[in-house]
Amino acid sequence: MVAKRLVLGRIVLCAGVTFILLLITGGCWLYIPPSPYVPLSGLDPASVSMIAVGDQGSGDLQQWRVGRAMERVAVHEGRLDMVVFLGDNFYGKPLASTHDHNWQTKFERVYWGRWLSHVPFYAVLGNHDYPMSQKYEIKYGQQHKGSGRWQMPTNFYVKDFGDVGGRPLVRMVFLDTSAPRENLQQQIDLIDQAFQAPGPAPVWRIAASHHPVRNLGEHGEESDLVARLLPVLQRNKVDLLLSGHDHNQQLLLRAGEPAWVISGAGGQKLYALKTPALDSTFAASRAGFAKLDLDARQLRLAYYNDRGDLETGYRWARDCPWMAKGCLLPEGAQEATAQLAQ
Repeated sequence: MVAKRLVLGRIVLCAGVTFILLLITGGCWLYIPPSPYVPLSGLDPASVSMIAVGDQGSGDLQQWRVGRAMERVAVHEGRLDMVVFLGDNFYGKPLASTHDHNWQTKFERVYWGRWLSHVPFYAVLGNHDYPMSQKYEIKYGQQHKGSGRWQMPTNFYVKDFGDVGGRPLVRMVFLDTSAPRENLQQQIDLIDQAFQAPGPAPVWRIAASHHPVRNLGEHGEESDLVARLLPVLQRNKVDLLLSGHDHNQQLLLRAGEPAWVISGAGGQKLYALKTPALDSTFAASRAGFAKLDLDARQLRLAYYNDRGDLETGYRWARDCPWMAKGCLLPEGAQEATAQLAQ
């Protein structure tokens, strides 16, 4: 009897020690800087696949769940070139340096896997990244810290992706709508320069910002963005604006305007939505992200929840003669539209 108790005690002791070691090992893994990432190779430049998600930087379980769902969808669909962070990358205590442990718990270790570990993350700044975190976010990108996946050369910038016969498949302008409003004119000028510069015109024109121009969520619309940012997007025929700020998912369409894609449900507490309006094509107060797949013929826009389940999807033909209101259609509606056009 005594021998049995001794054996049982040793088993319990070993299990306890093993558990403690696992906790220590897991804790170390969480805080040890990752190795430099190796970019994916062999991807067809004639198409681009990106995930857009904002308001993710809580460090809470919800952010980790969305991160796992992003990897799951990329594995299932077999393509991902990049992730676009739409601001509010770090909630809570501001970053203290480029070595702050929050880089591990709110970015590096949250997004990993066969795809997420090997793609760049292009980020814009949100209001919660000001006034302190923003300078370290820029330095982290400029100095290629951590895995090297974090891309933020400055607080607003332009980048081309993909290639179709010598033309950029996608030209993206990454904006900083959280900066003091006196800096907005510089960004308006940047949009003009990006889309009116000499050389081959991009097939798709996209802008990304933290604050949306059109918004049916809790924060509502910001009048100065409607008055100043909307006209420059229109005259440069920008196809869509990716944004966050409201903690939900929305797709808003108005004739003659870019498609307004809001994906701010990446990890923070969700916001309720107002009663859907006529220009609300999709609205959901659920955690998740948006995914865009583009080639020279079409754009596929899909919203996913934090389990990686498809909530809704749309396709936008590049040669469609209409503006956003008529071009972006639910998946499966293309054949019916083609028949009506004949």
